[in-house]
Amino acid sequence: MNTKITKPKTLKRIDNTEFRIVWQDDHTSQYDLSYLRALCPCAECCKLRNDGQDVHSLFSNIGIGNIDKIHSAGIQAVDVQLVGRYAIRFHWSDGHRSGIYDFKFLRSICPTEKNKANSEEPGNICS
Repeated sequence: MNTKITKPKTLKRIDNTEFRIVWQDDHTSQYDLSYLRALCPCAECCKLRNDGQDVHSLFSNIGIGNIDKIHSAGIQAVDVQLVGRYAIRFHWSDGHRSGIYDFKFLRSICPTEKNKANSEEPGNICS
């Protein structure tokens, strides 16, 4: 993946409902916070979405799973923090805060990008 498309220019929380990233290639991604909470990449959430399958195996082919298994309606981002220069972490109103959303992952789940015919499918998001 081209570095420009996975490196943000700006990050902005919009009210308590959305999060916007403007990327170095000038693409804008706008995410509903409930969508991001449901797609939390932490091991606990990946395991929930994938019916308890082992998400730690290097050789497992675990993908997003069933996002409806994460109850994200009404959950808000209490805080957003940078993790180094490669990711962000949300502190959610349900107390959850262990998911690290790296920028490559965030670009791969962009709702606009997912609608493009030539978009890449997110691979193994669970780490």
